[in-house]
Amino acid sequence: MLCDHHNNKFAKHMHTDVKMKYIHLLILVSLALFSFSTQATFTLNDIAKNYKYQSAKLSPDGSKLAVSFDDKGARNLAIFSLKDFSVLGGASLGTRGDVGNFYWGNNERIVLEIWRRKPWQTESSNYGELYAVNYDGTQGEMIYGFTVQERMDTKIRRKQATEGWAEIISILPDDKRHILISSTPMSEGNYRYASVHKLDIYTGRLLKPVTLAPAQQASFFADKQGNLKMAIGTDESGDKKIYRYIDEEWSEVSDNFGNAFQPVALSNNAKDAIYLDNFEQDKVGLFRMSLETGKREEIYTDKKVSLSPGSINVTVDNTDAYAIRVDDGRPAYMMFEDAGEEASLFKGMLSALPGYSLSLTSRSSNGRYWVLYAYNDIDAGTFYLFDKSSGQLTQLLANMNHISIDDFSETQPVTFPATDGTLIHGYLTYPVGKAKDEKVPLVTLVHGGPHGVRDYWGFDRDVQMLAGQGYAVLQVNYRGSGGYGTDYQQAGYHHWGDLMQQDIIDGTRWAAEQGNIDKANICIMGASFGGYSALMSASLAPDLFKCAISMAGVYDLNLMYEEGDTPTELWGESFLKRAIGTDQKQLADFSPVNHVQSIGGPVLIAHGKRDRRVPFEHAERLKTALDNAQKSYEWFVRDEETHGFYDENNRAEYYSEVAKFLQTNFN
Repeated sequence: MLCDHHNNKFAKHMHTDVKMKYIHLLILVSLALFSFSTQATFTLNDIAKNYKYQSAKLSPDGSKLAVSFDDKGARNLAIFSLKDFSVLGGASLGTRGDVGNFYWGNNERIVLEIWRRKPWQTESSNYGELYAVNYDGTQGEMIYGFTVQERMDTKIRRKQATEGWAEIISILPDDKRHILISSTPMSEGNYRYASVHKLDIYTGRLLKPVTLAPAQQASFFADKQGNLKMAIGTDESGDKKIYRYIDEEWSEVSDNFGNAFQPVALSNNAKDAIYLDNFEQDKVGLFRMSLETGKREEIYTDKKVSLSPGSINVTVDNTDAYAIRVDDGRPAYMMFEDAGEEASLFKGMLSALPGYSLSLTSRSSNGRYWVLYAYNDIDAGTFYLFDKSSGQLTQLLANMNHISIDDFSETQPVTFPATDGTLIHGYLTYPVGKAKDEKVPLVTLVHGGPHGVRDYWGFDRDVQMLAGQGYAVLQVNYRGSGGYGTDYQQAGYHHWGDLMQQDIIDGTRWAAEQGNIDKANICIMGASFGGYSALMSASLAPDLFKCAISMAGVYDLNLMYEEGDTPTELWGESFLKRAIGTDQKQLADFSPVNHVQSIGGPVLIAHGKRDRRVPFEHAERLKTALDNAQKSYEWFVRDEETHGFYDENNRAEYYSEVAKFLQTNFN
């Protein structure tokens, strides 16, 4: 059974002062009642800055706090005393390695993922390598991986080279020396089977296998004590299967799943799998299945929107689920009535921070201290410490705290009818401080994906950048977007260039009629598929869009089968066939590169030369087509960037180009 807890208020104010020292930085977090600004005062450099904090976790005994943070583009780790917030230590992996997800193995030692970047890239990625270090920064050891070379600056030493990919299954709370991991050998296409091992977090010694995976691409689940209980994987046909582990043997439970099947946790007693699925239904809901009998039970399916992994609140030890966030407009929470202490505490936090999306990220083993993460449309993410013994909630770390929260603009959920009457959902943001009768230019900001992806109510850097320049911003969850059911998503298949663009155009025309919009000054902007849409919609509705801004956009659909990483990925070609089809004439008709003559206004093209998802050749082909058509355009390219601008300096320069472009083209 579930009970509703809806958040309809918006908190802008907190009431705690906390001083904390950090490695390489000193920050004073001051929270007081604010007076509302008449307009945004932050600069483009301000909004382009990287989010400072990625994660914050308590040591098991609650005496220390580990924080991963950005320092000049690198992700490092800092450890603080919870008593006085003095710096106890930390870790830096140098300019070529970043601190990824991390875990306290015990009160002394931390295990972290090494995220690495190639020499020509500005963003880092996980390559399955693990590093361990004491909280004071000593005894740093490479404990799993193959590619990291010995470097004096990071004190990484290869102990046992493993050409594989590690994923942590359990920290093993009763074993202070080992963690439980899966080890998947590196191979083309990742077709090999993973093995499960205990890994020594001091020496990097990999103990003999506990078991082998029952299927390819396996993920494993353990109970609160770290006992292996469940695995999911795929067979040679790509069908998903679920297995239980009993008496050191795997046995299949079921293979009757929809294409959205994804386990999120075990039940509290580890007898059931808690999972998302759309089996024999349109929307993705949450279910439980007995690992012994395979019997299914629906927990909750919403009538309007699908659930996603991010909308399920799981206990900090990842062994149970206790709340569901429903994202129909603003977030609304539903609680499991019998989910125990963590659910009860979470419900109290919802009352303390109304209007926020929340998650509990860690706790002390005795349950006294908890770390909470909260964000909303005007808060880029804040970590709090809750002391259960005193009932005190204290702010620890706030992203974008160099900008007043009152300078950010609130986002409102909207709905509008498409030309054929279908109800389309989206979000509309008016710039802060706008006078009641003031008409402002509008930018339609189109999300990427497109399938399986949607816009959510929450903090969006691009939205706030545009609103900070004085523009209203429309976001449209057009047909083909995820989050609204299988039928809604599939309605966009093979319709990239017509139906999906019509939804975006319809939404823009609707927003222009809502008042306070300067109808003569409307531009369209987006990245990836959003960049595709910026050009395609501009060619379909040249009377509506005065200009178009495209970053990392797709411009030639036939090229998607020939270049980029999508065709080489597992199921990549089948995705392309499903999403855009194989009719070369239609693909050409739906390609912006063939319609530049119809675009009414100037274009800003932005791209990274190292983009593998949408190769730079797309931009080059569009540039040639615009030159041949003698069309006006601006050109912004960065050699070291991939699918987006990850370096904050490049991001700031891009924002500057966007601002100048809009200012030039809006009267």
